[in-house]
Amino acid sequence: MKNYLTLLLLLLVPAFSFAQEKDSEYENYKKRFKEFLEQNKSSEEEAYYKNREFKEYKPLKMEMFSNYYDDFFKFVEVSDYTPYNDTLYFTPYQDSVFRLDWEYWWSDSLRQYVGKIDKSFILKQEKKGNVEAFIYYDGEFENRYFGESGIWVAYSEDKGETWSYYYTGIVQKQPLFVKWYSSYPLINEKGDLQIETCLLRQTSPFSHPVPTQSYQLAKDGLLLTLDLKTLRKDSDGDGLTDIVEAKFRTNPKNADTDGDGIPDNLDLNPRFASQRTDKSVIYEAVLNGVQIPFWGEEEEEAILPIDATSETHCVVDTTETIMIVTDDPALQNIQPKSYRVIVLTTEEYEDNPRYFKNDLNKMSFTPLFKVDGKKDTYLFSFSFNTWGASYWVKKTDKGWIIVKISEWIS
Repeated sequence: MKNYLTLLLLLLVPAFSFAQEKDSEYENYKKRFKEFLEQNKSSEEEAYYKNREFKEYKPLKMEMFSNYYDDFFKFVEVSDYTPYNDTLYFTPYQDSVFRLDWEYWWSDSLRQYVGKIDKSFILKQEKKGNVEAFIYYDGEFENRYFGESGIWVAYSEDKGETWSYYYTGIVQKQPLFVKWYSSYPLINEKGDLQIETCLLRQTSPFSHPVPTQSYQLAKDGLLLTLDLKTLRKDSDGDGLTDIVEAKFRTNPKNADTDGDGIPDNLDLNPRFASQRTDKSVIYEAVLNGVQIPFWGEEEEEAILPIDATSETHCVVDTTETIMIVTDDPALQNIQPKSYRVIVLTTEEYEDNPRYFKNDLNKMSFTPLFKVDGKKDTYLFSFSFNTWGASYWVKKTDKGWIIVKISEWIS
């Protein structure tokens, strides 16, 4: 027995020593990282967060709904309507899927499509002669990570052989609510689409990870007409309808809003021509997913050439569209690779007389905060949807050294 105990102790000693060595390395790392943070403070950063205003959510007043109008489509009051029902959460098709086949939501092979649209996203569908149409929701131009949905139209004039897809500019519940349980025929005599709607007043802020915002009926008994002429209108012929251009804040009467030679429908930064500064490469590295090491790893892996020029990329079918609000020229003129970035100045973003939420999915960058007492050394942070990170950058003869100093997810 004594021999077994001796052998066990001999085996444990190296493991114990290794654990002690690892603990010692970690404590040394924490000490060095703490010293790094102490030596790289920024008074600009402290002032920025100290003076930053966080606005408390306040529901809109009821009187603001009395004169509501849609920028593109008309709706009229009707006496014969289906009342708003806040207990109906799912369309009939969604309800059947939930009740009959939970695997549907986790298996692409079980999904059913009409055209290119998953049937579970369809709100209302109808056929009339050669015309087949449906209204569906999609988060392509909304913050779908927080449960926002845009209303779209799919239209076919050859019995569903080919389809066209149009964005209506309507964000469900902001404040128009499209009733999939509308009793009116979807296709009217002119071949346009009609559906019952109502106006909802949001009474609590958006939440994460589970959307729990609440709504109050502001006005019921409205019939919305989505006419094809307006849905299809593309005044400048650039491939973006006027409705989409209104969402992007591009010029519907100029096919190349920023005059850089790339038409708006292909331009990944359609509102600002790419007149980059020496700091643009910093923001591009984060936006374009350059592998940036954490502090303490090999810094040579994160040197960004100051005069770097990138190949011009264009929008493809899978490109995600996001919004960045900034007054920094270095960020305004970035060259994205995989995102279409709609850049707004602070003044443009705050100039919203309509009050109702109609934003694109927003990505945020702080300014570059100068580190106290150090030349060409900065701190900044980035956030997108539910995660973000902070970075330290320094300009050298070789280029910008950039390292990640923290990362978070909510």
